[in-house]
Amino acid sequence: MNIHRKRTIGYTVIITLGLFGWVACINKTPVKVRGYQPVYLAADSAEIITSLPGRSIRNGGKIYAYKNRLFQMETGIGIHVIDANNPSQPTKLGFIAVPGCSELSIQNDVLYTDNFRDLVGIDISQFPDIELRSRLNQVFPGANQEFPPYTGIQFECVIRQRLCS
Repeated sequence: MNIHRKRTIGYTVIITLGLFGWVACINKTPVKVRGYQPVYLAADSAEIITSLPGRSIRNGGKIYAYKNRLFQMETGIGIHVIDANNPSQPTKLGFIAVPGCSELSIQNDVLYTDNFRDLVGIDISQFPDIELRSRLNQVFPGANQEFPPYTGIQFECVIRQRLCS
């Protein structure tokens, strides 16, 4: 009877461990988690700065007044150019696409802004025709724009399609 009892306990342990292992391997429905997802941009297209027709403001930011125009930042995307001659009816003149921009300043018809880590000077004297006047590479080395801005949050790994923290 003692041997029979030991076998029963042994079989019960083996079956229980087998069931736990089998249940652990069952695919479960993925859980939705809020986190960052990488946005990929080819290095050569990151430096392309163009003048485009006016468009709607999706995520408006800082506003800079220069002469009779307003320049409104759309962080990371570009700068809206708005005619402010009639303040009650501003008119969108165009959009300067500058990937990775977040700040702007204007002096002597040259708009200065960041293009990711570079500082660029754009001649706006003949707007909507613009001309890239200068580019200083790696002026903003501490910007750290390649990584999520916070720690302790979820983000999608670049190599694997899973969440990392």
